[in-house]
Amino acid sequence: MKKLINYKILVLTTLFFSCQSELEEGFINPESTNPPKEDLFGGMFTSMMYEWKIYVQDYGEWWWQMSGNGIPSYSQVAVRYITPRYGWYTDYDDLVNGLGLDDSAIRGFFDDYYKRMKNYGLMRDELGAMSEEEKAEVETFFHLATVVKDYGALKLVDLYNSIPYSEALRGTEAVFFPKFDDPEEVYKSILDELKMIGEILPASYGKMSEDAKSKLQVQDFAFHGDIDKWQRYINSLRIKFALRMSAVDEAFAGTHIQDAFDKGVPEEDLTWPLPFENNVLSGGTWTRGLYERAFVTFIPNIIMKRMNFNELTYEEGMDDPRLPVIAMPTKHGDYRGASMNADAQDAPYKAGETYYPYADDITASLEQNALSMYNHATYTHNEFPVYMMSRAELDLCLAEAVMKGLVTTGKTAGAHLHDAVVNSTDFWYNISALSSYESGVAVLHPQRPSDALVAAYADQVETAFNSQSGLENQMEVLMQQKYIHLNLMHPYELFAELRRTRHPRLEPMTFQGKVMAPTPERIRYPTSSLATNAENYATVKDQDNFDTPIFWVPESKQNESYYRDGYDY
Repeated sequence: MKKLINYKILVLTTLFFSCQSELEEGFINPESTNPPKEDLFGGMFTSMMYEWKIYVQDYGEWWWQMSGNGIPSYSQVAVRYITPRYGWYTDYDDLVNGLGLDDSAIRGFFDDYYKRMKNYGLMRDELGAMSEEEKAEVETFFHLATVVKDYGALKLVDLYNSIPYSEALRGTEAVFFPKFDDPEEVYKSILDELKMIGEILPASYGKMSEDAKSKLQVQDFAFHGDIDKWQRYINSLRIKFALRMSAVDEAFAGTHIQDAFDKGVPEEDLTWPLPFENNVLSGGTWTRGLYERAFVTFIPNIIMKRMNFNELTYEEGMDDPRLPVIAMPTKHGDYRGASMNADAQDAPYKAGETYYPYADDITASLEQNALSMYNHATYTHNEFPVYMMSRAELDLCLAEAVMKGLVTTGKTAGAHLHDAVVNSTDFWYNISALSSYESGVAVLHPQRPSDALVAAYADQVETAFNSQSGLENQMEVLMQQKYIHLNLMHPYELFAELRRTRHPRLEPMTFQGKVMAPTPERIRYPTSSLATNAENYATVKDQDNFDTPIFWVPESKQNESYYRDGYDY
């Protein structure tokens, strides 16, 4: 046992070697031979919360994905200003040979998940060997660690479909070659587990001593030991992921969604600051990736043309109040999206409609950019908080669930969509306010709009939604709002929703006369699956491509394109 404890200490200390003083002060590091178990559990939970690529977004992953051929571009969340001078886009639609979509950065998430969640198995082992008195002090840490583990596993399914789950993260049971589980069963198992954890958390917390509760407040970066917030976050996850699988088991999903809503959902945005000072230009978080890949942060038409109703000039009171805080104006003083029609952009580019492709000189950007980039102050030069859930994202989930008869909330779907616009506007102006970059440049720091102006625009969106005939047309409006809200902050989330719903309709890529509409359905497994788990990998080898839909794509949509016919909005 002593050897195992020392191994755990090594894991914890190496995981945190690069953190600065603020993190070190807040992390109870068990630097003794046999630390108290409550300190050990607190440290392992904090380690899991802070593992990059789970909640904290990673620099390297983003640097590679922001190449112009990664998920952000293929889901049209952020794109390059493309013209025929970029010859490699000839293969943009080649998903068979892998010459188009570059999934090299995100493929590693498969291995990273199991490595970064390994503390869960160690906690599970320790808990099983404890007395009831010892368990009372640390069980809450384990339950919260389970939530983190479950969230990561659901993200994994959304990217790969079948994953090792039931035999994975088993601690000293040492299942070295876990089987790949049915993805629907993984979803159902996790949703049931989240329900159970939400129900037992208060009693588990109540058993803790005051000293243990104080340690939880320190170790819990997200909610500082607020169990009510954890319960509400858990309920929001149940709603979000039950909705995602609702097309394959409507009854199961609806039961979870209604139960979760009735038990209480977040009433505030669930974000938290990094526990140390992060230099966005040289640190290890995703914003450094944006800074170094600024040439892929042009806003695509699929977002821009829905924010300003296809008009170039922003009209306050008419257009989306989020536009000035999400986007930067062009050198013409207006807002222009990047089209996927590279051929149509060639002549204007040669005529002088060029750009400054970096994020290090705001004067050059504003004077030279012919298309709008994401606002450098809001995104690239900002201490961007860690995101877990927002009121607006939850509103959008509830709007869809109400529309499909999966939940009764006391509001219409349109009313939830209205709330989403209001709460999303509040969210993005709050994020922008965190940045002090070039504070004297007014277009980077627009004035927060009045409540009346925001409500008037939300009315427009609600009216547009309610006026649509049929569920699919309403889904187009709803998913446009999800794209606007999550935008560059969460391209993987939008990639999942795009594949699941086939909305919003993307622009096809036109390059040297070739019209392309590639529809990647998933990410390929890393080569390590074949090399280290060959027998079990063989059971899912037929899925290891870009073409196999995730289990939650309804059969009726599996052969449906998620592209519009052309470029006319």
